[in-house]
Amino acid sequence: MRPLKLWRWALCGGFALVAAGNLPGQMTYDSVVSLAEGRSGHRLAWGPPTYSWILGLFDKVLPGTGLYLVVSMLLLFTAWASLPRLRPALSWFGPAALLLVLATPQVVLYQGIVWKDVFFANVAVAGFVAIAGAAARWDVPWAKWAPLAFAALCLALGSLVRQNGSITWVFSALALAWTARGGGWKRIVGWGAAGFMGPLLVAIVLSLVNPIRQAPGDSTIDQGLHFLQSYDLLAALAHDPHRPMPTLERINHTALQTMREEARRAYSPTRTDAMDKSPSFEAALGQFDNHAVAAEWEHLIVSDPAAYARQRLEIFDWVFLTPKIDSCVPIEVGIDGPPDIAKQLDIDIGVRPQDAHIYNYATWFLDTPVFSHAFFAALAVLVAGFLLVRRQRADGVIAALIVAALAFAASFYVISLACDYRYLYFLDMAAITGVLYVAIDPSLPRRGSRRG
Repeated sequence: MRPLKLWRWALCGGFALVAAGNLPGQMTYDSVVSLAEGRSGHRLAWGPPTYSWILGLFDKVLPGTGLYLVVSMLLLFTAWASLPRLRPALSWFGPAALLLVLATPQVVLYQGIVWKDVFFANVAVAGFVAIAGAAARWDVPWAKWAPLAFAALCLALGSLVRQNGSITWVFSALALAWTARGGGWKRIVGWGAAGFMGPLLVAIVLSLVNPIRQAPGDSTIDQGLHFLQSYDLLAALAHDPHRPMPTLERINHTALQTMREEARRAYSPTRTDAMDKSPSFEAALGQFDNHAVAAEWEHLIVSDPAAYARQRLEIFDWVFLTPKIDSCVPIEVGIDGPPDIAKQLDIDIGVRPQDAHIYNYATWFLDTPVFSHAFFAALAVLVAGFLLVRRQRADGVIAALIVAALAFAASFYVISLACDYRYLYFLDMAAITGVLYVAIDPSLPRRGSRRG
């Protein structure tokens, strides 16, 4: 059997096994609510409405999340299927690496979970691989437009389901600028601008036609920012209960005093949910409107940036290093959500026998590098370094994918609210995609040969 045939059979077999084990999809509270929003067209929570819209579109064709899950998986598996086309040869290292990858919980379990984080990772990988395909045939004018249009759609969708996903646009711009570097600075600037503006324009259009509108009141971004600001103020008081907070002090001294007394009980660097342990803190915080919280948050950063940086680093350590992986929800199986909404959707809450088997399988990898974002970040750096040294055709685009994932992960230094493993899933999948790409053909160009 030739390497290419084994590559294809492995992907087909892996896809079939993952689909069979997970369909119609593992669902958490967020997943159930998003499906309900997509089916009803009405907002129930403050998550990205585009993800609910996507679930709703597939739900109209086939009720439930089964069709959505198949399409989401196809985005990733099709991208991986096209990787050999980016290189002149396929070594046996490629199928060997692919078989190992297909056995990881990132594929066996996570590809079967109805999460926007997984969908974001899949569309981001698919988008950059499409750009790489265009780069590989850059000299054929008609061959690049379809993959570039597909990439713009993927990266636009990614930014609409993950608020910080627009970071990828910067690197799609760099990827296209790098690809066009042989045509002079005007082409470099033009293609770089297209790499950013393409996803932006598509995202604007999709936002305008999305029928699921934000409910009256604060926007999703405003609500998320308020949660972040409140969490940062809580962290500051937990580390120093006597920290000056002049804005809150001026508005309500009594409420602020309660917050000082309860902060250490209400705070955990692992997630904001720990705030539920202190209803008194939540009630006191509720005495201040969003503007007051925002003003105090800005004062915190300006007045003591070093302290702010330290507390943010502590929170980031949990999401990136996951020192106690069990605290960061690495495994989710079954269907869980509000019983009343689940009943309306006609889905059964619970864990099926095959879900339990997948759960047990995934636990084998706990406390190993497979469940370590730091490990995948190290892999990503090594792969990106190799590709930037080799610099052949699509190498720069795959390197851009990897650096985009590293930048995406780094953004959680500022925005992290919990250490859930899924938040940096894109980093894992970008690193894995880079490893597969290198394994397909790990050769370096001969001295004097032309680089792409």
